[in-house]
This record gives sequence, C-alpha cells and structure tokens, in this order.
Amino acid sequence: MSLAVSTFLTPDPALTATAHRHATQPPPVDDEPLPQADADQLLRAIACTDPQVQVDATELREVICHTPAGRYTILTFATQTGTRAWLDEAQPYGGTYLVGDRWTVIAAPDLLTDLRTRLGGSLEGHHKPSP
Repeated sequence: MSLAVSTFLTPDPALTATAHRHATQPPPVDDEPLPQADADQLLRAIACTDPQVQVDATELREVICHTPAGRYTILTFATQTGTRAWLDEAQPYGGTYLVGDRWTVIAAPDLLTDLRTRLGGSLEGHHKPSP
C-alpha cells in the first residue's frame, strides 16, 4: 500500500513530461543532438549586460534580459525531461522558443532566429487556440 501511495505522490518524470504533450506537436527530432549551454553562455550570446534573475531553484533558473534588440527570457533546467515538461505546459500560452539541451530562450521570433545562428538549437512554436 505504501508503495502505491509513494508512486502516486512521486510520478515518474518521464511520464509527467509526456502526459500533456499535444498529439500534433511532437518534440523536434533532429539528426544532431541539441546544443548544450549554461546560463552564462546564453547571456553572452544575447549580449545581456543586466540580467534579472526571476527564479533560482535547483530544477529551474529563469533570467530576464532587456537588450536594445528586445526582451529575452532564458530558462535553464536540471534535466532535459524538465525542459520538455516546461515546454509542454507552456503550449497553451503560445509563443516561440529556441530550445537546446536543458535550456530554452523565449523572445520574438526574429530574435530567436538570429540567436539560433550563434547557439544552434531547435525553434519551436505553439499557437494559442482560437476562442
């Protein structure tokens, strides 16, 4: 009995990450692995001089950066499963994301396209359903 309760309270991360994925939005599949980068590398690529930390937790770090080109939100994750789970949960809100190995950057699509040429990664877009 206690095993069932423990399993219920601590779901398998692999199941959690895929449970909310929209059937028509599978994760991108590329021949190359996603590029790795830490928050400092991402901030340098964006040329962020005044990062504002919003969340600094073990499993997630969120930093906002305003540059002359525009606003960026940088998310770094402890695991790739965490990255995928976050993207799945963000889907209803819409948006465009540049995704790497354990990181995601949110910005205007043109900023992300430019950033992708410097960092690599995969562009993902979610569109809000019409009311």
